[in-house]
Amino acid sequence: MTIRFKKLWLIEISVLGLLSGCASTPDTNSDTVAHKGLNDDSLDVLFATEFPVESEEDALTRAKQALEEGETDKALFYLVRALQFRPDNVELLVRIAEIQMRRQDFTLAKRAFLMAQHHDPNHSRALEGLGLIYMAEGKDEIAISKFTSAVANDARLWRAHNALGVYADKTGDYSAALQHYDLALSINPKAAQVLNNRGYSRYLAGDIEGATLDFYTAANDWGFLHAWANLGKIYAEEGLYKEAIRTYKRVMTEANALNNAGYAAIENGDLMQAKRYLTEAIRLSPTYFPSAEENLSLLQEL
Repeated sequence: MTIRFKKLWLIEISVLGLLSGCASTPDTNSDTVAHKGLNDDSLDVLFATEFPVESEEDALTRAKQALEEGETDKALFYLVRALQFRPDNVELLVRIAEIQMRRQDFTLAKRAFLMAQHHDPNHSRALEGLGLIYMAEGKDEIAISKFTSAVANDARLWRAHNALGVYADKTGDYSAALQHYDLALSINPKAAQVLNNRGYSRYLAGDIEGATLDFYTAANDWGFLHAWANLGKIYAEEGLYKEAIRTYKRVMTEANALNNAGYAAIENGDLMQAKRYLTEAIRLSPTYFPSAEENLSLLQEL
């Protein structure tokens, strides 16, 4: 009989902690074809009457001021308005798309990037942005094509290198993955999600010491909280259960931390410790804890 145990956390990688995007743009009778697919009627209702735009320069000036004041919706309204004066302004389209990505409106971001690429097929940031969106959509082959073209045009695109590293890890090419992560970190040394991903790649390649260092640095020094869970998993797999529980507790409840430690103890063959951790996890949980209950039940069968 095959026995399967339940756990709550696995080592995690991050590709699109970078993704974000938002909608924003008006649609009035004076709009040109540049607005098609980019308009957000709610922003038009909010701003179109109150803040009429007289020129591209006027729109861009107001957009800059709105961004400085943290009013992203208003800034996007003005940026899209600016397109009615120059619909083929590629830099403006990319700027709009990148703001939309930070606001997590990938639909409008994708439209803006595609419009930019229509005018300039080799625009590196448009290619990178489309690659990130396609990867989020699970279209890895298209994404990799975009990333490859992007870095060929501009080798400084750390997000593209990070994504290429994640894809290399998926295909088992850990050496290539590490090269991409190292490149990304050389461009942006404080990219915590890239450091976390490099730790994951090192973990897959069997470099536990290197993975431990990357996860600890990403979590403790740079505040990338998911890396604590990854570090806890390494400690647990190494049999350092108390240290694993302390580390897990930085990002999850004590009951979940104990359940994870119990799962690792089962995998390591430390059955008595597994029983103790799982029993305590069930006792601590204020509600029924099915993962720990099932782990404990299956443990009995061993």
